Amino acid sequence: MTQEIEKKQDKIQLLTWTIGGQIYGADINYCLEVQKDVSIVQVPHSKNYISGIVNLRGDVVTVLDLLVLLNQKEKASREKCVIIRFNNSEKQVAIKADAISDVIELPKTSLEEASLHISAEQTKYIPYVAYTSAGFILIFNPEELFIIK
Repeated sequence: MTQEIEKKQDKIQLLTWTIGGQIYGADINYCLEVQKDVSIVQVPHSKNYISGIVNLRGDVVTVLDLLVLLNQKEKASREKCVIIRFNNSEKQVAIKADAISDVIELPKTSLEEASLHISAEQTKYIPYVAYTSAGFILIFNPEELFIIK
């Protein structure tokens, strides 16, 4: 039993999704739910990375555009999309995705420091990358979403 627990700790389960053809992944333990075809309500005078807000099961949740956070585009879009809701013990926030891919399990040894591949600014959100049979995955750090100002 102890060996089984140790083996489990050597692996990470990731929810994977795509945005603009790129695969992203995040620790499944942060993922509360996934909703498809959600209409996003615009919030006037919000920051450029905020797509808007949505009502998810009675909770009003802010939706962020990951590509704007990563400085890959200027302004968040507000069209219908897939929403991934993340939570920690205190907050909830959602991001937009084009499509949900899969839940995969990777050995932690397969994670590589992202600083070798992306800018220092982006490594705050994408600390690791991994190459899998599905392709190159940018491993997203949801904790950073909870401290955005």
